[in-house]
Amino acid sequence: MSSPVSGAKPAVLRCARCGRGVDWEEARFQAVCGCRPHLDLPVVLIRQAGPEDAAVMEAIFRRHYGRAALLAFGEVLSLEECPAIVAEMKGEVAGALAYRLQPRALHVVALATDPLWQRSGVASQLLAEAEVLAARHGLSRLVATTSNDNLPSLYLFQRRGWLIDEVVPGALLPHAAPFGGRGFGGIPVRDEVRLAKQVG
Repeated sequence: MSSPVSGAKPAVLRCARCGRGVDWEEARFQAVCGCRPHLDLPVVLIRQAGPEDAAVMEAIFRRHYGRAALLAFGEVLSLEECPAIVAEMKGEVAGALAYRLQPRALHVVALATDPLWQRSGVASQLLAEAEVLAARHGLSRLVATTSNDNLPSLYLFQRRGWLIDEVVPGALLPHAAPFGGRGFGGIPVRDEVRLAKQVG
């Protein structure tokens, strides 16, 4: 989602074929059909995060973003100061979504899934719950940001009906430099991509 302030490389992904961890820069997309066999996955339970979840959420976000502070919409945001919801699978936290309530929208600040539970529907369930949260607070719009290289995020959001609302060219260049400016699949990190979804 949002970009790390330091430009730290985001997280390890899990290989869809063998299950091994894959470095972000070495990751590749592959075109596949719907032939994947049906998997019986455990139920995803979504709930508001509590103080007892702080350590595991920090670990998930740090693994994914490299830092606990992110850049979004020109602001530096601390994940520790954001409310969050978590996804539980088999009694353990499988993912988390940090957010903030704005006057006209719910801002999805960060979304991350534990590599063990990637491709299990965790991120989609968290985004669905964010829509419920927005409605509960009388908000009809959700917003989020990501970087131009973050193809997994762009895929996930657009599959769930989000639209690219704005692209800010070059916004991330100063923050990408510390790690060579390369992101997912070696794509240069340059632009902030802003996404939005109307709900309700």
